[in-house]
Amino acid sequence: MSGFTGTGKCTVYNRVSRRKLLRLLGVSSAGVALAACAPATPQVIKETVVVKEEVPVKETVVVKEEVTVKETVVVNPPPSYDQGELKALVCCYAPPDLEIRNKTNADFEASHPGLKINQELLPAGQNYFEKLQTLIASGTAPDVFDMWEGYVQPYAENGALMNLDPFLEADPKIKKSDFVPVAINGGSWKNNLYAFLIGFIPGPVSLYYNVDHFDKAGIAKPSSDWKWDDVREAAKKLTLDANSDGKPEQWGLVFDLWFVVWLYWCWSNGGDLFNADQTKCALTDPKCVEALQYWADLSLVDKTTIPSAELAAMQGSMNSFQTGLVSMYLGNAWDMGTLKTAQDLNWKAVLSPAANDGNRIWYTHFQCWSVSTQTKMPNAAWTYIRDFTLQYSVDVMTAFPQIPSLKQLLYAFANDITISLGWDKLISLATQPDILRIPGSGSKFDKISQLVQSELDLAFAGETTCAEAAAAACPKVDEELART
Repeated sequence: MSGFTGTGKCTVYNRVSRRKLLRLLGVSSAGVALAACAPATPQVIKETVVVKEEVPVKETVVVKEEVTVKETVVVNPPPSYDQGELKALVCCYAPPDLEIRNKTNADFEASHPGLKINQELLPAGQNYFEKLQTLIASGTAPDVFDMWEGYVQPYAENGALMNLDPFLEADPKIKKSDFVPVAINGGSWKNNLYAFLIGFIPGPVSLYYNVDHFDKAGIAKPSSDWKWDDVREAAKKLTLDANSDGKPEQWGLVFDLWFVVWLYWCWSNGGDLFNADQTKCALTDPKCVEALQYWADLSLVDKTTIPSAELAAMQGSMNSFQTGLVSMYLGNAWDMGTLKTAQDLNWKAVLSPAANDGNRIWYTHFQCWSVSTQTKMPNAAWTYIRDFTLQYSVDVMTAFPQIPSLKQLLYAFANDITISLGWDKLISLATQPDILRIPGSGSKFDKISQLVQSELDLAFAGETTCAEAAAAACPKVDEELART
């Protein structure tokens, strides 16, 4: 966020430009000898000899007494982690998230004497991976850092990430089998784990709606079973008459146009951005074009959504919904933090709608840690990402719930908040094949998503059709895919 991320991670998730990857430098093997495997130092028995001095007595007899005393000395075992300062690079944080992170770090330091967490924060909107690559290339990479979906494999392949399997094999608290399948699939390269997934969430996960608007219009409120046509018909009924400036005084629907959203539309409708082996652009597939044009027409034909060009003046989709100008908002998990503080807004949420054939495939936001192969503190790094995840995954549920990566933490996701949002269904939905996806093309996706976005911006502004946008984007995408 980063998305998970917010960003998005980054959140989505915003994580609009999080795919730029420079060529990584080769580094040495990620194999590591685990000091954590060594047995704790046993108690040491020290033998001390005490000799009493000669003591004169009246009989002038000298008594010499030797006493052997067994003294038990308890020696604390050395920590199974390295000591010193551990550097952690974090991207795209939000205030509630930062508060939880700081508490988690403080608790970790208190329970691990000799370890200090040096947390560097990179705000959203910065080019996180450009900064990370610069640090890696200069040999000054942080010990642990945020890693996102789609980036794990190219970074692992180029030697920047430490193989976590040896740690898992030796760890007394968790094993590889404790992870839910998506955590293993998304965080692995060549059957080894290179990213410790904290949690994940689909994007866009929710259709948020204004309860008062629906009550006033006298129409049925959304459910998690809604399809795209249900949203479209409700948006028509909820869009109110125009003001003197020709703009509606209330819009039916709003959404942000970015890769998480348009991938969700294409995938759910049976299309894709790439062909099966990710060598060619498939955006011109009729199923993909149909999905994109369907959503563009909500603004261009129905006039029920705020045009993307006007959203900036309204300070974005979230703000337009929060201020009561919009009845429905296709949004993300991290929007929870803002909505919880909204004043005088009676809102609820359901899962984002399925395509009209009932299919629904989400983009999957990952929030995960990776360990640098440059670290001089591998055991401390492993201990930190393990313990951080075990605590943070539960605490963060109060801010913006995400599905934990570890099976023993899934209970935390099925709480009052997720049930009220309809998100509790995600636990079972996430077990279905291909219901959650990440984009292909690895490190090239950042550039590719920007190429597609620039053409779709024109289409959603009515300057071209979505078919024309796809036709214009695909040759550029193919060129990028062919680049070595």
